[in-house]
Amino acid sequence: LREQEDPIPRQANAALQAKEESIQSLLQATSAAREKETEEILSSETKRITSEVQFEYQQQLQNEMAAMKEKYMKELEEHANVMKGLQEKLGVLESRLEVSRNYESGSKRAHKISAAALALANKLEVGETAAVEIAALKGAAGDEGVIASAVKMIPKSADAGVPTVTNLQAAFDKTYAIGRQAAMVPEGRSGLEGQLLGMIFAKLSVPPSPDSVPTSEEEGNVADGILSLARKYVQLGDLEKAVDQLNKLKGQAAYVVQDWKVQASDRISTERALKVIKLECALLNKDLVNSGS
Repeated sequence: LREQEDPIPRQANAALQAKEESIQSLLQATSAAREKETEEILSSETKRITSEVQFEYQQQLQNEMAAMKEKYMKELEEHANVMKGLQEKLGVLESRLEVSRNYESGSKRAHKISAAALALANKLEVGETAAVEIAALKGAAGDEGVIASAVKMIPKSADAGVPTVTNLQAAFDKTYAIGRQAAMVPEGRSGLEGQLLGMIFAKLSVPPSPDSVPTSEEEGNVADGILSLARKYVQLGDLEKAVDQLNKLKGQAAYVVQDWKVQASDRISTERALKVIKLECALLNKDLVNSGS
């Protein structure tokens, strides 16, 4: 009996050991499966949350961009409206240069404006410095009205003196000669050699008649024709038409006449302003006479 009792516990222990190992294996397998399942769920949730966050940020970015675009378009529209308003105001000012507008009555103001305008006209007509006279007329006329608008048309160069028509006619002779030389420079040869060729060609060639200027290079030098026509208008004292012709020049020819053209444009603006100032002063004095009678 004692010999038979020893194997029985050993067999029971072996069975228990096998059972325990089986249970351990099952637990490990179950734990691994749950861990894998948890990782998959966590990965899936991470991807879902990331996708949702990205979508949310994209939507927010699109909304902000749309709002910025709308704001920009609104500001652009407001700017366009402001420009339109300024254009309309400019049109009103231009019409007021030719037609009398509302002005303040009173003999003292009328005399003060007339005296300042006369002093300014005397300076501008002979090309002398007029900074003091311009300031005096501004003070007398105020910031509004036809005269104030006309004073603003006077170029800044008037402070130091604007060349007269006679001065410009005399100065154009030199400008014309230099312009012809520039117009005769062969295309693509703007260096010293080209300048020398331009001088030679200008001396050897006969300027086209202002009455039959070439309209294409096949007919002749178009720039030379423009200069001849401009010289005709300068000699007639029509600076506006002369400047219009010179505006058609290109390249080196346009560059060399630029200084004269600026001075002529200043004289044109000055003459226009003086014309309006004199007209408005005449209307002021007429109103003064009518009021007195």
